[in-house]
Amino acid sequence: MKLALAPMATLSHEALRLLIHRYGDPDEYFSEMIHAPSYVAGGKYEPYYVRTAPAPERMVWQITGPEEGPIAKAAVMLAPLGGLGLDLNMGCSAPDIARHGAGIAWMLKDPGETASMVALVRKELDSAGFSRSPSGGPFRLGVKLRLGAEENPEGLLSFCRVLIDAGVTQITLHPRTKSEKYGRPARWRFVAELARELPVPVYGNGDIASARDALETERAWGESGIAALMIGRGAVTRPWVFWEIGRLKAAAEGNVRSTLPPPPIDHLEVSRFFLSALAESQPAEFQLSRARRFFFYYCDNFTFAHHIKMKIQNAQTPEAIGGLLDSYFGEVPEDRLLYF
Repeated sequence: MKLALAPMATLSHEALRLLIHRYGDPDEYFSEMIHAPSYVAGGKYEPYYVRTAPAPERMVWQITGPEEGPIAKAAVMLAPLGGLGLDLNMGCSAPDIARHGAGIAWMLKDPGETASMVALVRKELDSAGFSRSPSGGPFRLGVKLRLGAEENPEGLLSFCRVLIDAGVTQITLHPRTKSEKYGRPARWRFVAELARELPVPVYGNGDIASARDALETERAWGESGIAALMIGRGAVTRPWVFWEIGRLKAAAEGNVRSTLPPPPIDHLEVSRFFLSALAESQPAEFQLSRARRFFFYYCDNFTFAHHIKMKIQNAQTPEAIGGLLDSYFGEVPEDRLLYF
């Protein structure tokens, strides 16, 4: 199976990708949600959502919005940036997104309206000459879904077929319903069913927190034909997770050379690198919130995670966060290095 970084608001930005790249890229990097109306209008911050480092050829641009017109226009504007293709967000269940008709709201509208939006995007891309990607392969038009308002396997399968008929060429499923939070386990059997039944690649997303989770998921569901595993929060906590998956696979295959461990992970050095990359790739107005968001997950690597998390959430500048981490590792030096 391929591996992909999930699209995550305030997380799947260039600074995180640069950090992951130091250890090993996934096959695909999904961007943060790009708000179509704001992008079309040339919003002040929109250029920061479409930065392409470190692997422009692996990018997938995710679009969100409540109306088909701006989504189609944004698609045509994003396509020249290159990458593997576009992803239409129909899975975000955040109240502010859904209430305004975007994200999962597209799954709850009349299917004809949703199909019309997809068909318009496909038509505009084809008319602009983006039926194929700059690398020569198909320029993908994907969609990311949840299960919907409730579990309804037949309804989900029917909805996916409507999307495919309208022009979708890849589907990602996060197998939880609209109202379910992370406490409810993701039901991968729904991903497997779509993979068996649909004629397009199906990716699965949910509950892969480690390399071992990824391998267990692949072993459990690989025969269904799932095309890729998408990792989100697990890749924030462990930015080296894609390398680690490859290492465990190599070990299982007896490839000793590929299983040799890297030098230990220096959590202080990683933290400094991330804050530096954030300063270089994000506007000043975004840096504090994105630093807090990243360390909310990354600090799970530390013995006193809750303690340092709370301090970081109360910090008022990225520089203050850096100082807190310096102090933490001075007080808990045994937490600084991670050995494999």
